[in-house]
Amino acid sequence: MESLAQIAERRLYPPITDPSYLLLRARRRIFAAWAGRLHGERLVVLDIGGRYQPYRSLFGDRIHRYIGVDMLRTEFVSVVADGQALPFAPQTFDVVIATQVLEYLRDPVAAAHQINALLKPGGIFLASVASCAPRFVDEERWRFLPAGLRTMLEPFSTVEIIAELDSLRSMIRTVNLALDTFVKYNSARRIYRLSMCPLLNLIGLGFERLHLTSNDRFAANFSVRAVKGT
Repeated sequence: MESLAQIAERRLYPPITDPSYLLLRARRRIFAAWAGRLHGERLVVLDIGGRYQPYRSLFGDRIHRYIGVDMLRTEFVSVVADGQALPFAPQTFDVVIATQVLEYLRDPVAAAHQINALLKPGGIFLASVASCAPRFVDEERWRFLPAGLRTMLEPFSTVEIIAELDSLRSMIRTVNLALDTFVKYNSARRIYRLSMCPLLNLIGLGFERLHLTSNDRFAANFSVRAVKGT
């Protein structure tokens, strides 16, 4: 089995044989840019759903304390807790991260209000949410659109939403993921991941360089940066 560190590394720097290569690559670049804009050298960070923590390294040596919360205990998890019942005092954190977590919560609006309360004034909430994507596991409850995200994040003073992939590249990722999912045998899937999968990813990279469209109606995921008022 892969170690947690290996899984985190593959999510941050996915191989071209990963059906979600385009998406994960785009998210890393967005989060890295946002992490670079953060102020402060002794950041207190909360990672909700932080059993792997792939984006921790983006903060470099500016982390004073990094707390991972998850329902499942791993070597990276500091606190076992529900993402909607976080056992922390108000105004504790400079940054809260939740990637692909809000889809699972019973009440993501209430969770957003709680996250806002946990942040210090001027604190940052970084999130990634699924929009036009298949159901990966039965425990998922929600998909999100920009207008809904802005409603959910009304307690924050500033909200920035970026499509992780435009419609064209999102469709390539969806096709790649679908073909990978429906390949019947593991041996055939290995062949697919070494042949058609990287080819589709390379086509997606080519479309990115050509800047063929900025349409995001079929965006697979959105990255979100929300700032608490001072």
